[in-house]
Amino acid sequence: MSIRTQSANNDGGGSAIKRMFHKCNEFRSTPAAVLIVSTMAVFSDTVVYGLIVPFLPDILQNKLGMSSSANGILFGTFGLGVLIGAPISAYISDRWNMRKWPMVIGLVGLGATSVLFALADAFWELVVARLAQGISSGITWAVGLAMIADVYSGEGIGKAMGVAFSGFTIGYLGGPVLGGVIYGAGGNHAIAIFVGAIAVVDLVFRLLLVEPKNMQAVHSSRASELADVDPTQDEKQMQSTTSAEVSSTPVEEASLQITADNEIGDMNSGVQTHITCLPAAHTIEGATDANPAPLERRTTMWDLLKEWPILACCLATITVTGASGSFEPTLPIHMDEEYGSSPAIIGVVFIALVVPSMITGILVGRFTDDERVLNYLAPYGRFAFMIIGSLLAAIAVACVGATRNIAGLVVSLAAVGFLCGTAAVPIMSTMGVHVYRMGGDAYAKVYALFNIAYSIGVIVIPTVLPPVMNAVGFAATMGVVSALLVFGAIVLTIQPTRMLRKYGRSAFVGDNARIFL
Repeated sequence: MSIRTQSANNDGGGSAIKRMFHKCNEFRSTPAAVLIVSTMAVFSDTVVYGLIVPFLPDILQNKLGMSSSANGILFGTFGLGVLIGAPISAYISDRWNMRKWPMVIGLVGLGATSVLFALADAFWELVVARLAQGISSGITWAVGLAMIADVYSGEGIGKAMGVAFSGFTIGYLGGPVLGGVIYGAGGNHAIAIFVGAIAVVDLVFRLLLVEPKNMQAVHSSRASELADVDPTQDEKQMQSTTSAEVSSTPVEEASLQITADNEIGDMNSGVQTHITCLPAAHTIEGATDANPAPLERRTTMWDLLKEWPILACCLATITVTGASGSFEPTLPIHMDEEYGSSPAIIGVVFIALVVPSMITGILVGRFTDDERVLNYLAPYGRFAFMIIGSLLAAIAVACVGATRNIAGLVVSLAAVGFLCGTAAVPIMSTMGVHVYRMGGDAYAKVYALFNIAYSIGVIVIPTVLPPVMNAVGFAATMGVVSALLVFGAIVLTIQPTRMLRKYGRSAFVGDNARIFL
């Protein structure tokens, strides 16, 4: 009897283990697993960028005897690398619907080049390693965000991108915190070990991830819906929804009219309408009304840049992330000269930027998915968060420059972190939602544009600000950053305000409301 009981217990324990492994195996191909792995990749990319902030003056100024301009060159070199890696990986990833291996290659490169950077002894070695870091980061970042958009397209993308932004924030702003502590404890070798470790962990998780099997099916179904290639079923629906105006107007004129309307959106289509009514230059030879040919034209980066919401989001990325990144090349020098702060203290002060931004990512991500909130803000929608966040962040940045003690610096930085996060979170979800309405075939490309815009901010801001600070001081430099945020907010208001004046707010509310972001 006891033997049978023990055998039953063993069988029960074995079945429990099998069920656990089965659930783990199923989880590997769920949207939640994609979100976790992609967020880890974003964290790895951005933590490597900010890790060097607190100890860079010690290496460049104290050990190598270089001017503060060299600090900005290294940050700008990283951005140049992202500018190279992101568009190439985005084209390959979208062209062949391949997400896994570009990210694996990027993670391997990120770990290897980060170790080389930590062990470099000459400035040129630092520059080469930093450039390679940026290329690897651009690959993993663009593909990682595209994976999130693949499985969270539509209503859930705001929350998902909010979680990803939290990973971005922890890495981007938490990197200096970790860098100061680790460098203070073990120097360059400790930094090399840490970066190598997080790259290996991220790589293992990525290799375990099974991409959702329906990814290509989702793209195919959207493409067929937009192309209306079924002559027996979809043609009647197309004729009933586009009205008699299209049938009586030449194709080129109809396309031009639809493109003009698409700037302000049309709820009847809900997608990029030039796909369903292409000008003559994009029609396929041999196609007739009785035998329409499938439309296989893929959305290019140039097509995306011609869409005002995408272009506006790129501008917001430059101004908002540029403002957040303005502290990395300037604040360590200011704290070293003004307060004599050590790398560890400088790293701890950056916590004031990290925690509020991390909280903002989750909260604002939820609001940008709430239709009630978006309708209340119509026609500004998600852009309202960008505009209000930018304007208030400009005030907080000015306060950072005006403060005269570390306590005031911490409070002002916390406000900057919260408000810049408010402005930045909707950018990624807005870009994803707009591409979803265009057919969903260019997620990697649109997030490559996000990376390119981010790189422009990273290249220009860190390179320009140290010389500016040498000439006019820290307070005036923060004034320049505030002006940049105000400029971005003004530009973001132009198109929604034009829509509001032209159609009135009532046109964006109700069952037949015009579409907006």
